[in-house]
Amino acid sequence: MPKIVHLLNKQIIIARLVPPEADADKIAFATVTSSMAHIQPMRDAKSALTEGVHGKLHRLWVDGCVDLQDGDRVRDEDNNEYTVADGGVSRRTMGSFDYKEVWLELTER
Repeated sequence: MPKIVHLLNKQIIIARLVPPEADADKIAFATVTSSMAHIQPMRDAKSALTEGVHGKLHRLWVDGCVDLQDGDRVRDEDNNEYTVADGGVSRRTMGSFDYKEVWLELTER
């Protein structure tokens, strides 16, 4: 795995599922925030993620104060859209630097 040279090198947009209205048939996502982050693939090959869905696992590192939750959608500046994996958000500390390590799923379209 390549080493991280610049931690915050990609602009990301985080979107969260909006609770549906009583008479609505559609689901919708609303933008929560934008932040700088680092995204790195876990492996080069695609694999089965869940229930026949194939894609690639990625890891994201972001500042500890950024609000990320399971199921959020993350879009990077290359217009790739990732989904935060269930149980994929971990808060970490290195010295005085608080950050989050997040597992993302990039599925085939």
